[in-house]
Amino acid sequence: MTRHFIFKNYWWLGLLLGSTSAGAAYHFGGDDRVGLVGAAIAGTLGFYYFVQQQKLSETELFHNLFTAFNARYDQMNDQLAEIADRASDLTAADRNLIVDYFNLCAEEYLFYKEGYIHRDVWRFWCRGMLWYLRRHPFRDIWHDEVKSESFYGLSFSVIEQGAA
Repeated sequence: MTRHFIFKNYWWLGLLLGSTSAGAAYHFGGDDRVGLVGAAIAGTLGFYYFVQQQKLSETELFHNLFTAFNARYDQMNDQLAEIADRASDLTAADRNLIVDYFNLCAEEYLFYKEGYIHRDVWRFWCRGMLWYLRRHPFRDIWHDEVKSESFYGLSFSVIEQGAA
């Protein structure tokens, strides 16, 4: 059971677990049944509060990551587009910029794998990555750099699957 499943279904999971706990406390609680039923209700309310706070915290983290990643990409975007359109040779600065872009993509993938980047966002980012990776010199530099295995498991096939 993933946290996304819990976040999406916490209302009925809490109701099911809380009512089961309260029912068991009432049935088997003996003289302590009122206190145990109250504890089951309090536990259920605590579960609801915890899940809402966790969901809020992860939403805030996603927003911060999304904003930071997009800001970093925006700083490179014009130069990357110019490199993609240019027919001349690459400078060392151009190559470094492309490697920086690949590192940004790898960081995005790392947070996607951990479940902090939404699937739809990841899909659109992968489509952007593919646009570059299908062009020279990005494709050639990618093939050189991916050999170093420094991209947290990000591969061309992972990007293609993400874009689908």
